[in-house]
Amino acid sequence: MKKLSLLAVSMAAILAGCNSSSSSSGGDNGGGETEISGRFIDAAVEGMYYTTSSGKSGVTGVEGEFDATSTDTITFYIGGENGLKVGAASARDVLTPFEAAGKYNRALNLAILLQSIDNHFGTAGNGLISIPDELKFPDAETLEEIGFINLDSRATVIDFLDFLGLAANEIADETEALAHMEDAFGSMARGSDADNPFSKKDGKFVRNISVTQYDTTNQGFTFVHADKMLENELFHQTRGMSFMDLQLTQANLVILEGSNDTTFSSGAASEYLNCIASGGEFVHDSNGTDNECHGGNLDGNYTLTGNKFHYNLLNPYEAEEENLVMPWAEIEGRTMMPLSASTIKELNHYSAEKLVDDADEEDKDEGLEFWQIETASGSYDPVTGVYTEIMKKDQLSGTGCDQDIDSCPSYRQTESVSFWYEVDKAGEERYVDFKGTWEDKQTCDNGEVATMKLVFDATGATVSGTECNGNAAVDLDEESYTYAELADIDYWWFNQSGRESQATLTELNTVVRFCDVDDYKPGDACDINDQFFVKWEYQPAGTDWDEGLLIRTKMTTSGNIASTSSMQKISK
Repeated sequence: MKKLSLLAVSMAAILAGCNSSSSSSGGDNGGGETEISGRFIDAAVEGMYYTTSSGKSGVTGVEGEFDATSTDTITFYIGGENGLKVGAASARDVLTPFEAAGKYNRALNLAILLQSIDNHFGTAGNGLISIPDELKFPDAETLEEIGFINLDSRATVIDFLDFLGLAANEIADETEALAHMEDAFGSMARGSDADNPFSKKDGKFVRNISVTQYDTTNQGFTFVHADKMLENELFHQTRGMSFMDLQLTQANLVILEGSNDTTFSSGAASEYLNCIASGGEFVHDSNGTDNECHGGNLDGNYTLTGNKFHYNLLNPYEAEEENLVMPWAEIEGRTMMPLSASTIKELNHYSAEKLVDDADEEDKDEGLEFWQIETASGSYDPVTGVYTEIMKKDQLSGTGCDQDIDSCPSYRQTESVSFWYEVDKAGEERYVDFKGTWEDKQTCDNGEVATMKLVFDATGATVSGTECNGNAAVDLDEESYTYAELADIDYWWFNQSGRESQATLTELNTVVRFCDVDDYKPGDACDINDQFFVKWEYQPAGTDWDEGLLIRTKMTTSGNIASTSSMQKISK
C-alpha cells in the first residue's frame, strides 16, 4: 500500500467499521456537577461494591445501578470494601467491563469471573448477575483468595473459581464471555445525544495514540516498548511512541507533519537496535526478510532473552515530512470512528468476533483481501474527553473468507488499545501528573495485603507504609527518591525535561525491561534472575486524567508473574 493508504488505514481502525497544557480540562460534561445514577452492565451486575471520588460508597442495585456525581471517578471491587479493585472509570450512564478494566485481557477476565460466578450462584435466564453473599461479605480465607486474583492472568481467575467450588462446565470461556457481553450491551444505547466533539470540523487538533500490547499467536508474547538496560544514549535514541496528529478543518482531514504510527517489532526491532548501536543507518524491508544496515551491523547482542517478550519500537524513518491533506469529499461515506459519529451515543459501541475485510479501496482495486476477526469496544468519557478503542484482531490467510471461514487459517492475533483526545495545538501533548498522594496495594504470598503510600511533589516521591518482602508484608522506613532515581528503574517516564512528574497515556500503557539491582548502570551486564519486565496499564479517569487505576505487573524473563499491584491517587 502507498503511504497515503497506510496512514489512512491506521486510522481505520478508523476506516473500518484524538497540553503540554496540563491546565486543559477534560471533556464537556454539561457545564456542572450533577447527581447521576449509572449502571454497571455485563448483564446488570448486582451487589458489586463501589466507591466514588466524591466520597460515596455502596453496592450496585438489581439493575447494576450506582449513585455518583457527574464528575466522579467510580472504583469497583470484588469482595467488598477490603476486596480487589477490578477497575475505575469516570462516571457515565453505563459502564461495562471494558470501561472499568481498560484493556481487552483484563475486561475479558473480569467478564469470565462475573459470568462464571453467576453460572454457579445465580438464577439462569434472569438477565442479572448477582454477587453472592460469600463475596459481598467474604470471610478471611475467601478475602485472601480474592487478593490473589490478577485480571491479567486467566489462570488466577480459574484458580479462584476452583476455590469457590465451580465445576468446569460452569466456567465461561472466551467465546461465551464475549457473546454474553454482546447480548447484554452490544446494541444498547449508551451516552447522550449531545454532538460528538470529534465530528466538529472547526480547525481543532486531535491526537491519536496506540499501543499494541500482545501477540497471542500460538504460545504468544508480550511487546516491550522501553528497555532501561540499554545504554543511556541508545535508550534515548529509541525512546518514543507511535502517534498521529490530526487537524479537522471544514474541507479536509489533515495528517500533520511529524505523525508516525509505524514500529519495528520482534526480529526487525533487534536488528534495528544492533544497527544503530554500531553506528549504522537501518533500512527496513517491509517483508522483514532483507533488512540492511548501512555502515553498521545487523547482528549483535540487542535481543531479549527467551521467547515471551519481543521489542516493539518506534520506526523513526517513517515520520510524516509534511502535512498530508485528505479532503472529506474523498472519504465521505466511510465509517471513521471516532470522527464520523454524529453523537456521543454513537461513540459507545461493542461487537464480538466480527469478520471484516480490512482492505482499503486501493487494495480492493488490486484484487487484494485482508480478512480478520475483530472484537472491538469503543467508548467516550465525557469527563476526560478521551475516546478509547480496545481491539483484538485475528488476522486470517486466504481469500473469500466470508464464504468459507474454514479455509482461512489464523496467522496472527494481537491485542491493542488506542486513545483519541483533543489538544490545544499541533504537536502538543496531554499528561497525567503524579503530584499528590497515591496508594499502592499488593497481596503478598502469605495473603497479607501490603499498602504503600507514595507522595509525589516537584522533586520526586516519598515512600512509606508496607511492602511485600518474601512471603509477608514488612514495614518500610520512610524514604525519598528523586525523579531521576525513579526513571532509572521501571518508572521510566519520569524526569523528562519540563514534565518531570508527568506521563503520557502511551507511557502508562507500556512494558519496560529493567535490572532489579541497586545502583545498576544501564548497559552493564545483568544476571538473568535480576532481569524483569514490568507491564503498566492505565485508563484515564477524572477531569485531570489522574484518578484511574494504574496496574503494575512484574514478570520474569520466562513470562511468569512475580508480583502485581494497583496504584490510585487518593489526594491531590
